[in-house]
This record gives sequence, structure tokens and C-alpha cells, in this order.
Amino acid sequence: MSVEDSLLVFADAAGVPRRWRLLSGGAVVGRGDEVAELPEARPWVRVVLAVPGTDVTLHWLELTENLTAVQAAAAARLRIAEDAPEPVGDLHVAAGRAERGLTCVAVVPADRMSGWIAAAKALRVEPDIVLPAPLLLMAPGEGLVRYAGGPVPDYRGVARAFSLEDELASVLVGDTPVAEIDDAAREAGFGPALASPPINLRQGVFARRRDWAIDWPRVRRMAALAAVLLLLSLAIQLVTIMRTTFAADRVQAEATELRRATRGTARLDYAPVAGVLFEAVRDTPNVTLTQVVYQPDGSLRASLLADTPATIDLVRGRVEARGLSAVGALPTDLGGRAALQLTIRRP
Repeated sequence: MSVEDSLLVFADAAGVPRRWRLLSGGAVVGRGDEVAELPEARPWVRVVLAVPGTDVTLHWLELTENLTAVQAAAAARLRIAEDAPEPVGDLHVAAGRAERGLTCVAVVPADRMSGWIAAAKALRVEPDIVLPAPLLLMAPGEGLVRYAGGPVPDYRGVARAFSLEDELASVLVGDTPVAEIDDAAREAGFGPALASPPINLRQGVFARRRDWAIDWPRVRRMAALAAVLLLLSLAIQLVTIMRTTFAADRVQAEATELRRATRGTARLDYAPVAGVLFEAVRDTPNVTLTQVVYQPDGSLRASLLADTPATIDLVRGRVEARGLSAVGALPTDLGGRAALQLTIRRP
């Protein structure tokens, strides 16, 4: 779907959304007289609420260029304050895009704006855009167009749009040529008018706030992934502990065999040396003890694999801090990891 897949709803004189048109690809593809008749599937991507032009005063003001919508609305509020028929604090002032150097500015009582949005929400058609009905007419190259199919005729021209009874409109229109349009011509212009509306009354304090919704399926997937990662981490730790334990058992077994072989000579005990090595490996992250070989002279030859040479130096430092000697050449690169053999013995 594109942004042209829109639901256009018309608020009646009391501000209640009634008639609706469904647009797709800029053309009207569905219609109804009551919001209750809307399809359940709701195949639109945005909702536009057209409000009576009699409740909105539209101006086209020459404002400073490159203003943000907030800045333009503030500047327009200052310009309008002197001539406003009621306190400006009770008015909602919205600024839109410029047309031939003039910025479209809408003025509407704030309580009227609140009522429109509340009525739409109550019918589950909260609008993304609130647009005065005269702006649904496409401005002609010159003069005005007039649509008289509603309670009050709508007029539209270049930098002009209003809804007025004929008696009052005749004073405002004067000698300006006016072309009448029918329902078909009006609906044909809905697509272009909504593709780039000159203003959206939903701004400032009335800007739509997107509701946060918890995506429970995604939350469950993330929880399952976290559980898998936790299990993998525990499995890695368990494997490391088991490998260290097996290595310790193997060294102790070798030591036992050597005692038997050297029975009658000096007694050798390698468990303390091995214990210091295993504690140093256990206390140093990102290092693996890949092999331990018992030496007849009472030393141990340990093969280490770590993420960096500095990590191996940490192991060496912990061993030497326990009063043992740890001797080895410079680390070598083994598949992107640092590898080293240390010979550990009592001084």
C-alpha cells in the first residue's frame, strides 16, 4: 500500500464523523454514509478527517522563509492576535506549507478541535490528518471553484479557501470568476488534494501521539534467544571446568606413576605446582589450557591458547606471584589466537 490508501471521513455540523470515502491509488474505491459501515479489514494506512470550513478560518500569510511548523505557527499567532474575535489563548493556530510565497495558516477554537478528535476516537477512526473541507477542492489556475453539495458551499482558489453562505460569499468573491463543480469532479480531486495537503490541523498540542504497543511474539522470541545464549554460556563454562579437571587428574596420575617409578629416590609431589597453574588459568578470562605434560625433573609443561599475548602474560604473572618459575618463548599465532608453552617449576 502507498500513502494514497486513505480513509477520508467527513465530520458533520455537530463534529461527528459520518460519511466516508475509501481511496486507493488516488481514486475512490469505497463509500458509505455512516462510519459503522466501514469494512472490518481496514485496508488503509492513514485516516483523514475533513471538518466543516465554517468552523475554520484560513489565511495565507507572508512569513519568513525556512521556518519550522512550530515557528511558523508562533509567528502566525502573533500576526492574528490583534484581529482575533476571541482570546488567542482559546484558539488553535496551525501553519502549513507555502503556496506562491504565502503560508497556509488555520485558526480554529481549541475546544472545537478537541471535540473533533474525541468524536473520531470514539468511533475508532482517530485521524492522522485533520483538514478543512474547502481544501479538498483543487485550486484552479485562476478564479475560484465552488462546491455546493454540502450544508454550506465550499470555495477554493489560489491561496484562498473558505465556506460561506451565498449572501456573504458574494461580498467576499466580488467580480472573481467562479466555476461550479459537481460531486464527481470533487471526488476526482480527492487523490491529488490528499497527496500533498496544504495544512494539517493535527500539530502542536493536537499532534497525534503514537501509542506504544508491546509486540509479545517478538518479546517471546527474544526471551527464547536469551535463554539459548545463557545455556551456551553455561555449557562453555562447564566444558572449560571439565577440561581443567581432566588435565589435573591426568597430571596427578602421571605424578603417581612417577613416584612408583622413582620409589626409593627423592619423593616428588607435583600437585601443588599443578594447582597453582590451574588456579591461574581459572582466574584469567579468555585463556584455555590445551595440554599439561609432567616432566621427570619435577616441572610441568603447559600449552596455553589465549585471545592475546597479554592474556598469557597475565597467567604467567599469576603463576610467578605464587613463588613458581614460569619460562617460555614468545607467543606464536595459531588461527588468530596467541599460543605458548610454559615450563613451570619450583625455583
